[in-house]
Parts: sequence; structure tokens; C-alpha cells
Amino acid sequence: MVDFQQWMRHRGRGKCAMDIVRRVRRCVLSRQIHGSSNPFDSPPMKTLVVMNEKGGVGKTTLVAHAGWFFAERHRTLLIDLDQQANLTATLGAQVGAIDSVELFAQVSRVPRIGALSVARSTRDLLGVEGVERSCIETFRDSLAGMADDYDVCVIDTPPSLTNRTFGALLAADAVLAPIGLHDYSIQGVAELLRAIRGVANFYGRSEPEFLGLLPSVFDRKSRREREMFEQLAGQVGQLLFPGLVAKRDSYARAGSEGLPVWQMKGAAAREAGQEVRAVLARVGERLGLAP
Repeated sequence: MVDFQQWMRHRGRGKCAMDIVRRVRRCVLSRQIHGSSNPFDSPPMKTLVVMNEKGGVGKTTLVAHAGWFFAERHRTLLIDLDQQANLTATLGAQVGAIDSVELFAQVSRVPRIGALSVARSTRDLLGVEGVERSCIETFRDSLAGMADDYDVCVIDTPPSLTNRTFGALLAADAVLAPIGLHDYSIQGVAELLRAIRGVANFYGRSEPEFLGLLPSVFDRKSRREREMFEQLAGQVGQLLFPGLVAKRDSYARAGSEGLPVWQMKGAAAREAGQEVRAVLARVGERLGLAP
């Protein structure tokens, strides 16, 4: 059996970063003009993967707020695949009776708990990296089995390309990539896009919709980050998701209290809430979720 990670490394040889970015950018533009080749007609549940190979980009904060936001109108499932378990800690009240690692071990379902349910992270997730590739397909089949149980599923992935990440990508309808401008690189963007395309090609499925790169933990006061944003827009503007999530203390306070930032007191929290809700409303629209 071909090892998927070896296949990925082989596929990446001789391909410069900008070539990969240009190809995906053309694909995104074509979808915007002609319509998506993956219109989210089936299955009923929409699965969004939030991923980046680097930590510290606000990934978990975004997933938690996506859960709170979508649960206002939709049956929502969050899956924590990061062994650091920050999402699990933030949403403790919604955590169900199943560990996310079980979704890789055998076809499993996550029991619904109200409008928002969470499959929790444990250290056992690290064991997924030492097993056969079939666990990736098992994860996909687990999500397919819950297609009628939930309206939307959002997956928090580890900051690395692992079996867990590949399983999430195989099950994905769409991918959103929050990025930090303090350490942005075109090579990193290319590697992320290569992984998305590589999983689809290897398993013979259509590519998930790439929603875009979302500037996150953006420090508006930093001249360097403003310059990096301009550079990013110039290089991969077509791949930028409309909107950004600024760096704010309000998110840390909200996370520690297990609440969405729009339920916190203070003008800064209200501004943050308006900002992230606008981003998530656009995400929901792209997923085809009813407003």
C-alpha cells in the first residue's frame, strides 16, 4: 500500500510555490465566475475544516466562535483533532460523551447535545499517527454516517500535516485557512494548498472548496503586519477571504469564560463580536447555510 505522506512528498518535487498558488488561484476564480464544481448538494451536513500548519494563528478561537455562531440557527458539531485540546477546554459544557479519536478507530457517531455538540480531544489522538492509512477513510465514513444528524460540522485540526489532518480533508466540503501575518510566507501557503489538492487526488475525490486565507490575530498597530498584508494581497489576492480577525484581548477573555466574544461586556468586545460575526456570516453563505 502506498504511503500517503511519501506520495505527497513525491508530488511536491520540482514544483515552485508560486506555480501551486497560481493554479489554485485560477481554480478559485473559475468557481466564482462559473459556479463551484462542489455545490454542497450532498450530503446534507456541510463540513468545514479550519487548518494551518502553524500554531498561534487563532485557529481554535475561530472554530469555537463558528460553533457558537452556527448553533444559533443550525445543528452544529465541532470536532477537536488537536491534541492540545484548547477547543475542548473552551467548550466544556457542550462536550459530548465521545472522544474524537474514536472516529478514526471505527465508524462512530457523536450524540447530539442541544444545538452544539463537541467531540473532545485527548492525548490518545497522537496514536492515530502510528496506525494504517485506513483510519483516514474510517474518519470520513464516521462523518458520512452523521450527515443527517447535523447541519454543519467544523473541524479544528492540529498545526501539522498528520493522519488527523488528512482525515479531515478527506471528509471536507470546504477549507478555511487563518494565517498570521507576523510569519506569513508564500511557501507555507503553497504547502497548505498542496495538501488540500494532494488528498483529493490521492483518494480520487473532488477537491473541497477552498474558501480562502483569512488574516487572523492581525495587529492593526503593527506597521510590519500592515505591509505584510499589502504584500499578501499583491501575491495571492484572489485567495484572500473577505474579512479579517484582529488581535484583541477580548478573545482571550471570552475563551477563558467559555463564551463568545459578542456576549462579553465592553466596547472592544462588541467591536470584536461584530467583526467575527461578519466573517462567519460570509463563511455560512459560502457553505450554503440558510441565514
